Amino acid sequence: MNHKAHSFLATLHAADCPLNTFDSMTNDNVVLASPLTTPGYAVDGAATLGALNCSEDDWHHGQELGLVTFEKSSAVLPLLLYFRHSEDGYRLYVRSGAHLRKGIFATTHGLVEVKRIEQQDPTAWKITEASSGNAFDLTTSEGDQVDIKLESKAGPWGRHALYPVGDYSVCHANAVGRSLKLVIQERNVDWLKPA
Repeated sequence: MNHKAHSFLATLHAADCPLNTFDSMTNDNVVLASPLTTPGYAVDGAATLGALNCSEDDWHHGQELGLVTFEKSSAVLPLLLYFRHSEDGYRLYVRSGAHLRKGIFATTHGLVEVKRIEQQDPTAWKITEASSGNAFDLTTSEGDQVDIKLESKAGPWGRHALYPVGDYSVCHANAVGRSLKLVIQERNVDWLKPA
């Protein structure tokens, strides 16, 4: 199979908000609840992928309630990702911003995070079209936007509410798979070796 023909650069969006890491969207520490236990234990959410989609009133309300421990930084840019096709599915690599050359991993805390690539390749994801449930095929996909669902061996890629300001990405066996909008930036992209 020609993996290059199936590989591409794209951004992901949840409810029309671009996904990025919380440390790229906020100032101060980001504390998130692990979705694996109830109540979830606190984890450092700085490298977790998420979306902030709130009004200023929601933001202040969340801070008053103690649900939001951080400040929003400047306008959020979508995280540019390289979707590298392989026999196991797609492995996602960061191609922009502060986390350039890192990979996207489903963690043992049940979160979807950006991490340095060391002994282990980034998580492999199966991509399906949200509307049909069919496997996503870049070579037959028309247009540059498509609603997709992602799933790894750990479970589906879902979203956990960060009331009232947005949500964060989770992946575990009991997660409810949610669709994300894939916005393709460039097709037929060859592998670039990390520096």
